[in-house]
Amino acid sequence: MRRKPTALALAVALAAAFAACGESDQEQAREVAQDYVEASNEGDFEAVCELYSQQFIEELGVGDCAAFVEENSSGAESELELVDVRAREDVATADIDIVSEGGGPIRVGLRMELNDADEWEIVSLQ
Repeated sequence: MRRKPTALALAVALAAAFAACGESDQEQAREVAQDYVEASNEGDFEAVCELYSQQFIEELGVGDCAAFVEENSSGAESELELVDVRAREDVATADIDIVSEGGGPIRVGLRMELNDADEWEIVSLQ
């Protein structure tokens, strides 16, 4: 009987993996942008940095990415909202609104690129 739960767990994991394989570049890029928005809104700065490419972290010139993101995110109460994502070949952009109390939204952009493992990474903020 113990084999059935293990086999079932393996089947579920494989189904999830195959489902992700069928996603378009647009859908995969949207997932990364949404993960960025959620991690930012939750104050999970480690998760934000995990979405950045290593090159982008190096360009920031900081030793502790999470501390840097936290420092630059603190201040006014605001929330990020994903507006749109566009993907073309190996480049994607996402429009994100920063919504704060008492002010209109400020639009910022994310630029993402596919890495060597065919995964989207954030390479710049615009």
